[in-house]
Amino acid sequence: GAITQRILQSNSSSSLQLGSAIGSASGSGSVGRNTYLFSIELSAASLMFVLISSLRSADGKRIKKDGFFNEWTPRTIIPIITNAAGGIIVGLVTKYSGAVKKGFALIFGLVLSGVLQTIFFSTTSESDDGSSGNNNESKLSIEQICGTLLAALSLWMHSSYPVK
Repeated sequence: GAITQRILQSNSSSSLQLGSAIGSASGSGSVGRNTYLFSIELSAASLMFVLISSLRSADGKRIKKDGFFNEWTPRTIIPIITNAAGGIIVGLVTKYSGAVKKGFALIFGLVLSGVLQTIFFSTTSESDDGSSGNNNESKLSIEQICGTLLAALSLWMHSSYPVK
């Protein structure tokens, strides 16, 4: 279960980027393209990449040895269904809004998750000498702050100077 999930997650990011490019090339906003069929086609392409990459990986060898469904539980289905639903939603967003707006939504989601991580998982522990320790503290990193500023700048530039 965990091995399969790790393989699927490691290949999902590049597959989603490839899907956005293919989706934009196939005509975002076009009425004749069935979004669900398009998602199935992208899944088939992603499956090909997963199978090829798993042939040489340690996880792929373990799957060959123990079987694909080894260590699966009913809870293993949850990330699979979530990933499938997410793929359909990404396809719909890309089709009706375009890859650029989907990219901005993705960036906003990453920024939001960083902020929420800081709010909900930030803990300050006090050491024995009374000083505040930051061993367990979860703060926004400089990379996250710079990424947020760059995302805000790119959104401002895109809306201020639209492509004609």
